[in-house]
Amino acid sequence: ATAPPPHVFGVADAAYRGMMRGLDFVRTRTEQDKKQDDVSSADVFANQSILVSGESGAGKTVTTRYIMQYLAALSKKVDDSHLYHQNDRHPPQLLDGSKNNQSSIEQRVLQSNTILESFGNARTLRNDNSSRFGKFIELRFSERGRLMGASIDTYLLEKARIVSHTCGERTYHVFYQVLAKGSLSAADRKNFFIHNTSAEDFAITTAMAADGKHKQSSGNQSQLCQSGFDDHAKMFGELRTAMNVMGLTRQEQMEIFRVVCGLLHLSNLTLEDAFLDANDGEECYLNKNHSSLGPALTLLGVSYEALNTAVTRVQFKAVDELVKKHLNSAQAVRAVQALIKGAYDSIFSLLVNRVNSSIVGSFEGRHSTAAFIGLLDIFGFESFDKNSFEQLCINYCNESLQQQFNRFVFKLEQQEYKREGINWEFIEFADNQDILDLIDKKHGGILTILDEQCMLGMRCNDRTFVSAVYDKCKSSSDRFQANTKQKAQGKFSIRHYAGIVEYDTAGFMEKNKDEIPMEASELFANSSCDFIRHLAIVIASKMHGNSNDNNNTVDKPPPQSSSIKRRAFKSSISRVSVGGQFACQLQKLRRRIDETHPHYVRCLKPNDQLRPDRFDPNIVVDQLRCGGILEAIRVSRAGFPQRYTFEHFVARFGVLSSTLNAASSGYQPCRPQRIKLGPINTPLKQKAPLKYRPDPKKECETLVKLIARWIVTEREKQTQGILEDEEDEETCQTDSLSPRSFWKNHQSPPKSKKSPKIIQTPVEVSKVGIQVGATKVFLLQETFDTIERVRGQVLSVNATKIASLIRMFLSRVRYLAMLRAFRRDGKTKTRRRLADEIEMLRSASDTKENDCNRSVNTFVGSYESKSFSHLEKMSSNCSEPQEFQWVSVGHGRFVKRGQSACFDNFQAL
Repeated sequence: ATAPPPHVFGVADAAYRGMMRGLDFVRTRTEQDKKQDDVSSADVFANQSILVSGESGAGKTVTTRYIMQYLAALSKKVDDSHLYHQNDRHPPQLLDGSKNNQSSIEQRVLQSNTILESFGNARTLRNDNSSRFGKFIELRFSERGRLMGASIDTYLLEKARIVSHTCGERTYHVFYQVLAKGSLSAADRKNFFIHNTSAEDFAITTAMAADGKHKQSSGNQSQLCQSGFDDHAKMFGELRTAMNVMGLTRQEQMEIFRVVCGLLHLSNLTLEDAFLDANDGEECYLNKNHSSLGPALTLLGVSYEALNTAVTRVQFKAVDELVKKHLNSAQAVRAVQALIKGAYDSIFSLLVNRVNSSIVGSFEGRHSTAAFIGLLDIFGFESFDKNSFEQLCINYCNESLQQQFNRFVFKLEQQEYKREGINWEFIEFADNQDILDLIDKKHGGILTILDEQCMLGMRCNDRTFVSAVYDKCKSSSDRFQANTKQKAQGKFSIRHYAGIVEYDTAGFMEKNKDEIPMEASELFANSSCDFIRHLAIVIASKMHGNSNDNNNTVDKPPPQSSSIKRRAFKSSISRVSVGGQFACQLQKLRRRIDETHPHYVRCLKPNDQLRPDRFDPNIVVDQLRCGGILEAIRVSRAGFPQRYTFEHFVARFGVLSSTLNAASSGYQPCRPQRIKLGPINTPLKQKAPLKYRPDPKKECETLVKLIARWIVTEREKQTQGILEDEEDEETCQTDSLSPRSFWKNHQSPPKSKKSPKIIQTPVEVSKVGIQVGATKVFLLQETFDTIERVRGQVLSVNATKIASLIRMFLSRVRYLAMLRAFRRDGKTKTRRRLADEIEMLRSASDTKENDCNRSVNTFVGSYESKSFSHLEKMSSNCSEPQEFQWVSVGHGRFVKRGQSACFDNFQAL
């Protein structure tokens, strides 16, 4: 049978089965084995990872969702309910009117995608539901394969999209979902001041034109065919359902939507007299007459004076003195945008933490053999007309993951083959380490130069940064390009593995600093809304350089303004930049992936318009080549994807030795004798002492030779079967359909064909796709599938035999009990029936007592009561042999009927 086509379910199934095989190996190892073994158990990975990659719009988010659904479905089939209830004692309570319901961990994990997509996905020119952040979902399973919990790590939310996006694109979905008609009730819309409004009425939901001043409607201007994300009311309903599953109360949900609406109104605020020539730009203030000012103040719970101070003034610490300075109009606009971005980023962080607290489960006291499957859904390679700091970080991440892919497929493969002594031809491949050095090399990479420029403060800007990049990178790397025209515009190009990308350095310094005014955290700390005060904690912790302080901030008391001020004061030299923080996160992600067995899913776009039934071969080939898939296929064909340590190989496939030995010697297993079941008669098999154990390598080599001989024999059987089928077809074509030939071919018994015996001569194991190295056994995928299939059949047969013996024993026990009960009840019923018959005869008879007794004795066959003299007289009269026949006398009794007077004697009786 042909193999099914590639599918994400197949990848998920392979990861799940690989995890279970690893857990099975770890579970069979004793503590003594772990101390004595020279081979580290790290070579057998129970933890798995699935890396979903591809260009923007290729379907990474949907693929990740399908994989999670498949793994959740597998988890539900595992009979592990006792362990599940033991480790998940505190499920989230959902508000359903006045009734609390309990949702399964699978449902909560699946519903987490809906929340993250609403707050982290947006429409771009290439995709209607593009993930503007990366996430690594860690699904944790029990020893039996039951999903016990999960955790989500996010990477680099694109905050610039919150306040600005180009024509044809949109900001994050949640803004449009809240504004959609029918999403919120009329009372809620009135409370949030969004009644009689639409997306065209707010600044952050409309696109900026090329000049950056005039705004155009960002309605459905996407050139993509896909339009499944325009029903915002339906998406909002799904969001509310997911929040209910996660345990968010209605009050908490309304507080989140209240802040979202407050940011919408905050984006509409303008600066009075900010653009007049008479104004020197050193002082400006918010327009008090703007229609969105009142709703913004009410929804955010702040006063006009506090908000105006937060966005039009800045204070910084010089030596030991606090200096305050007025901002000009341009700086004030950026301060408003920074306030909106900081607030929205804090909402996203709080939601991620709340989702993690709902799906994490309970892992106290978990065994070391529990494993996880990690799903990486990260942004794909991006190249737009204008590429900025975000695109550099995204492409840097893709370069790093591509190197991890190269290491897994090329470097580590060849190094391990060489170390194990496997016959392998070295293959040259392209390495992108020079690109990573160009971006993140210490004291010479683009990101490190950017951090050095940010540490110098006000003395540096984008021009000084790009000049330093030209000086240090142009001569050190062939991947870096910058012509005269690009230098005049502050641009440069990098030749990535997927192509050349040109970057515009305008805004690099500001985006890397990601500074939120200290007044913003103070503004939110003094808010009348509890949820906004919690946002102040997140903002202050990020200003402090600690991104982990925001965990579980919902349960913390609201902060005080003085504490926020103390935490906010920190030198710019010690603050962690966005680029530095992202590089650290990427390094941790690489380490986590290196500790797992990776599986790869490459999503491909058939065309740039995302139209169905349209296949552009040039676009697909470019994606295959840029992703390194063509080179990986070439290496995988000649490689050994399956490998086991000697101990692991024997432990997993040792069950085949007895079966294959029996087949090679022609031995037929005899009928099983009587068995005795019970704890006394079935002692556990004790392991032999360590010094008496066989050498694992020799034991493995013996098993490998046996398997190799069996595979060669099976191949010969298949070849012989094909030849016999061809001969049969030729015979059927040449024979005529005469009656004689018909009955000869169809009625005669078939002639016995001798099947070839297993080859006893030595077989070269490398020819069957198996190679034995120094510490491991290497298998081709086809050979591994064959052995796994046979192992499954052997285990199934053995399990059937064991089950049949147990069923036989239980059935015999039940049969003997029934037989004893039948005999006991049979005797009782017979006696009772005889007593009833006797009583009936006594009551029905009107004869004398002697006659009645004689009749009763005749019924029960008590002829022994007659006198022996009378019987002797009867026998004397019948001395001569007589012919006779059996005659029934009733109640199952028969007597002999003769042809003489003997019969009359019986009649007298």
